[in-house]
Amino acid sequence: MVYHWQSANVKISGVDDMVLLSKITEDHIVENLKKRYMDDWIFSYIGPVLVSVNPFKQMPYFTEKEINQYQGAAQYENPPHIYALADNMYRNMLIDTENQCVIISGESGAGKTVAAKYIMNYISKVSGGGPTVQHVKDVILESNPLLEAFGNAKTVRNNNSSRFGKYVEIQFDRGGQPSGGKISNFLLEKSRVVALNSMERGFHIFYQLCAGATDTMKSDLALTQPDYFYYLSQSSCYKVEGTHDAHDFQETLQAMKIIGLPAQEQDDIFRIVAGVLHLGNVMFHESGNYANISDPQMVAYPAALLEIDPELLATKLVSRVMDGKWGRQTDRIEVTLGLEQANYTKDALAKALFARLFDYLVNRVNKAMETRTDGLTVGILDIYGFEIFQQNGFEQFCINYVNEKLQQIFIELTLKAEQVRLSIYYQYFINLILEIHQSITQNQ
Repeated sequence: MVYHWQSANVKISGVDDMVLLSKITEDHIVENLKKRYMDDWIFSYIGPVLVSVNPFKQMPYFTEKEINQYQGAAQYENPPHIYALADNMYRNMLIDTENQCVIISGESGAGKTVAAKYIMNYISKVSGGGPTVQHVKDVILESNPLLEAFGNAKTVRNNNSSRFGKYVEIQFDRGGQPSGGKISNFLLEKSRVVALNSMERGFHIFYQLCAGATDTMKSDLALTQPDYFYYLSQSSCYKVEGTHDAHDFQETLQAMKIIGLPAQEQDDIFRIVAGVLHLGNVMFHESGNYANISDPQMVAYPAALLEIDPELLATKLVSRVMDGKWGRQTDRIEVTLGLEQANYTKDALAKALFARLFDYLVNRVNKAMETRTDGLTVGILDIYGFEIFQQNGFEQFCINYVNEKLQQIFIELTLKAEQVRLSIYYQYFINLILEIHQSITQNQ
């Protein structure tokens, strides 16, 4: 058998595994990654770790041919690839009957979400199964466009940045076929619903709905161009190069259908999304140190979409009720809000609506993948990357901290694994030397 590094038809670019570099320094590692990147080799190893450099273009080696090539192959038989990592993880789960996990970390725009999708796609292809198994696979794969629509957005550094963290668990039966799964989400960037930095967009679903909704939907939801909505007009960025919101909206609808959302439920979801947009258009003015709604008609739109009384909504946006207790007595006081407080209240309501809607969608995906049988699992951790904005929200601050901790854990586990491996080699050579010494002694 001829391996890839023995073939005359394969261009050698740098070193596949950077532990083989003559000098292990930052400069040498970066130079090796650059050399491979310039020749369109985006993957490299550092021992058991796969390093990926985002090419920002579609590469030719993610086809059925590569899936067959990497299935069941040893790591050294083929060039470094995300499929090799996925296959190694899947086979270790079956052979060792142990749960597996892959941690995908990196700064924003590094390609983490795409890497997670390639791993899920590879496992889906090689794990086989009948109609029931295929349904589980479809739900796992179609959860990506659905959650990306409601949880991804354009940032300065990334046109499709995940603004939430997720941990995907795929459960397998003893034969290695997917039997279910679960998605855990955390730290959705709720602040992006109501505030945008320059040259950024809100969550994709807002723009998909405006661009892809039918005329009937637009009429029912009172939709128009994105620049009409205050929440979306703050950055003056409405379109993204290479992104087709109307087409992506159809993929979102297809994903909803596959996970089992009926038409009425889909309509309710879009009513909430549109309600959030219209809620942002409610403006206040100050009168006597108190906030008043500038145009009461603007309250009618979100109230109708959310199916609540417009007068009640208007009251709750400019006032709040405080309960006080003195002994056995309870006093209820209605406090009228100031201009700043009213804006905070409106934004808090919009963020809470969208966050709960997102949690609901995750729960619906989990319900579609639910299984009551025990089995082995493959976990994929995909968190949104380290990024610094002009104004960092609480969620981004937390995720930056998590990224730093993940890097520490990654380094610690990698060094520990190398120490164990080196100790095995060391013990092997010590035993070998002792055997040679004993053999020489006996022959004297």
